[in-house]
This record gives sequence, structure tokens and C-alpha cells, in this order.
Amino acid sequence: MHGYLISPKILKGKISKKRIPPQHNGACPVVGHLPLLIGKQQPHIILGNVPDGHGAIFTIKIGVHRSLVTSTWELAKECFTTNDKIFANRPNFLAAELMGYNSAMFGFSPYRQYWGLMRKIAIPELLSNLRL
Repeated sequence: MHGYLISPKILKGKISKKRIPPQHNGACPVVGHLPLLIGKQQPHIILGNVPDGHGAIFTIKIGVHRSLVTSTWELAKECFTTNDKIFANRPNFLAAELMGYNSAMFGFSPYRQYWGLMRKIAIPELLSNLRL
């Protein structure tokens, strides 16, 4: 059984107003569930053993951000095919807004029409055979 970790952005904004999957117990106030992931076993094995009490989908806290964990490949496939545009977004950082012209830098911009346009421009210019 494998655990798939999904971006913290899923639980922000309009989505957070709806029902949220259950959170795993034992989160520390500042670091969240990071001590759970530190051990002799690899994190995906640890997260694969957690759903025995919570079901196939649950949340954990990594620092102050919530992250969605799915433990079945069917749910992971649904997240990355059916709902891929919801999961493709990036979290908003204050530093990216202040230093990056309101998150307009290519690496920090959220997934929207501007990001797609910048990607179409950047890929041929930066990764062409002439540049490499």
C-alpha cells in the first residue's frame, strides 16, 4: 500500500469551506506531523500504514500547512486526471508577492492563463537545442 501526498493548496480558499477529510492524530503545534515521517521506514510506507484507522483519504499537517494523503491508486488517479487543475496550483507566499511583482515570476505564479502563456514563451527560449 502506498501513500500519495498532495499539495497543501487543495485545502485553501473555497475548497476549505467544504467538508475536509479527517486529520491524523498527534500533530505538534509548530511542526505538525513531521516527527511522524522521521523514522527507520520511508515516509510513503509510514503514510501507507496510517489509513487503517482513517480510511483511504486523510490529511496531515506539514508545518502549518495541511496536506491531503490518498492511499489508493484510484483516488490518486482521480486527483491527477479528473481534478488536475485544482491540484496544479501553487501556494501563495508573502515573499513571492512582495519581491516577485505579485507572484508574477514564472516559478512562483499560480496556475492560470498567465502561467500557461509564460510557459509557452519560456520553454522554446530556455530549453531549445541552441540554448543547451
